[in-house]
Amino acid sequence: MNNSLKILIVEDSETDADLLIRFLKKENINFSHSRVWNKDAFINALNENNYDLIIADHTLPQFSGMEAFHIAKNKNIPFILITGSVSEKILTEYAKEGVDDYILKENLLRLPSAIVNVVSKKKIEQLHEKLEIAHTHINDSINYSKIIQEAMLPDEAILHANFPESFIFFKPKDILSGDFYWFKKGEHTFSIAVADCTGHGVPGALLSMMGFNILYEAVSTKKISLPSEVLDRLNKQVRRILKHGTTTINDGMDIVFCTIDMKRKIIMYAGANRPLYIEREKKMIEFKPDKISIGGIDNTEMKFTNHTIPIKNGDRIFLFSDGYTDQFHFETGKKIMRKGLKELLTISANLSFNEQRKFMKYFFENWKGNKEQVDDVLLMMVQIP
Repeated sequence: MNNSLKILIVEDSETDADLLIRFLKKENINFSHSRVWNKDAFINALNENNYDLIIADHTLPQFSGMEAFHIAKNKNIPFILITGSVSEKILTEYAKEGVDDYILKENLLRLPSAIVNVVSKKKIEQLHEKLEIAHTHINDSINYSKIIQEAMLPDEAILHANFPESFIFFKPKDILSGDFYWFKKGEHTFSIAVADCTGHGVPGALLSMMGFNILYEAVSTKKISLPSEVLDRLNKQVRRILKHGTTTINDGMDIVFCTIDMKRKIIMYAGANRPLYIEREKKMIEFKPDKISIGGIDNTEMKFTNHTIPIKNGDRIFLFSDGYTDQFHFETGKKIMRKGLKELLTISANLSFNEQRKFMKYFFENWKGNKEQVDDVLLMMVQIP
């Protein structure tokens, strides 16, 4: 034991106590001690000091070692009983009560190793309790953060009210998600975004909340309508907040943003590393994004490209993060990939929106099997009415 132990010795015999102290010093136990021999003094000692170990004689005048143990039990201090003789019945009682160890007076040579064992064990138990408490507090905070994050997301009923044939398949990897979806209804337009922030869990969630608020500010406050200009604004604000250029932070997000204009029958699209898929008459059309992330260090002068695409009734619009395509197969280890996603969306194109959502979810779960989910998953479909 390198650290000095504070030992409380409960012993009425000064001779026995002196023998015990000299023995511990001889065994190179680094310690300081206090000695008591009656109940009142014992209680006072516990109230006035913090001890690392209690060593108590089993039998004391009008006071027993077991009584001392019961008094000190709630303080969770390692406790060793010293006894002259012991029966099987008493041993059983010690074990039931939770006494850390007992030493026969004729076998004091075992005391140093017993001290090491019980003190180390108790410290491990105390550390485990602290970790459990910390873990509970962290989980409580994360679970409450999940409630906040879910409240932040727009109501899916608004999407269904404007596009009755639509669905969102959203499956975070952890309790919190780095993926998020966003939409807002205009007079003749409906803007939709699917974003994939760096990481997942707490870091991803912090970025997602920042991105969500910037989108709201760009569209609702600044009245920016073109998707490319929305992404330009998002990029500028994320870079400003993360202070790129003065630090080495390289976090940000990939995002697909589109505005559906039902009056003009067009969809305007801009993407930062996220494509847009349109399924029309069982054929999948892909519109490619600008190959750079929002908030990237090397995109200071970058301006995003705006695509204007004619749409028809019955077109299915797909926006997605990379969590679905990057999932590993439970046996082969292969990813679904974008090619696989295209095939799945084409195969399921003749299903109703609800059946297609169930199909995409069922395929993902079976593909993943017992493998760990690698990332947050977000897939959104909107069918033009």
